[in-house]
Parts: sequence; C-alpha cells; structure tokens
Amino acid sequence: MNRPGAGAGRVAQRGLSLITALLFMVAALILGVSVVGINAMQERMIGNSKDRDLAMQAAEAALRDAEVDISRNLGVTSIFSNDCTLGLCTPPSQRGPASPLPVHEQPGFSWADAARVRGYGQYTAAEAFPKVARAPVYVIEKLGSMGVPPGESELDPSGGAVRTAYRITARATGAREDTVVMLQSIYSR
Repeated sequence: MNRPGAGAGRVAQRGLSLITALLFMVAALILGVSVVGINAMQERMIGNSKDRDLAMQAAEAALRDAEVDISRNLGVTSIFSNDCTLGLCTPPSQRGPASPLPVHEQPGFSWADAARVRGYGQYTAAEAFPKVARAPVYVIEKLGSMGVPPGESELDPSGGAVRTAYRITARATGAREDTVVMLQSIYSR
C-alpha cells in the first residue's frame, strides 16, 4: 500500500536535481565567459606591447639615422632656425626667454609637416622602416661646442677640433598610428 505523499517526494526530488544541474551549468557558463574575456584582454595587451616595441625600434633607428645624417651632411655652414626649416632647429635655450618649451612642443610645430622635420632615410638613403604606420621622423638642434673638462686639451682624442653637440628628437609610430614613441639623444662630432 502506498502512503499518501510518498510519490510526491520523488517528483520534488527530481525537480530539485534539475534546478541544481541548471545552477551548475549557469556557473560553468559564467566561468567560461570570464575566461574568454581574460584571454581577449591578454591578447590585446600582447598586441599593444608588440606595437610599442615596434615603435621603439623605429625611434631608435631614427636616432641612428640622424647621427649618420649629422656626420655626413651637417657642418659649420648648416643653417639652424627657430621655425625648424628642414628639421634643423635652434634650441629653446638659444631663442631667448620667450621660448622655454622644447622644439617639438612649440605652438604651431607639427610632426606631420615635412618642411619642419627630417624623414628616416631622407638624407642617408636608408631603406624604409617596415610595418610602421608612418615613417619615423626627427629634428636636430645644434647645442653648440661642448665644454672642455679641466685638464683636457682643446682638441679631442682623435686630434680634431672641439666637438659640437647636437640634440636629436625622434618620433615614431608602431603598426597603429596611435602608438607613438619619442626618444632623444645627444650626439657630438
């Protein structure tokens, strides 16, 4: 003989296990979606890091290109101007108190203006830098003669005249236009 309500308990048990299984499936789905989101974020981070490395390499290459440009093409007759004609700039320290900002931060200066910057390979015939959104560019500022340390000769060790210092500011992009790296170096010859 069946007791009343004995069958009802089994039906309720089956329904409870169904709800439990659904809760485990929802939890597994949430876990899976969050893992996919984390992986996508890591992929973006790796891509950004890779693009920044490419921009850094391009900026380094532009600095080296500028050094070759200085050693081959610039001399005492080269004209450095306040408006950076042909990428040859008068540094702010030599412009007077009205221009305390670095050259590349002066009002009206644009890295896209080919008349005010020097392009990578433009004066050295270096091959184009691959995979970047824009070719690296740079400006050169003539800082003047380097001071001679106490006890040193007026001549450099190679027997030449006093060395002239130049500040090079390079700007490069990665594969994406919005990844930008700027580097500066001081070069003397």
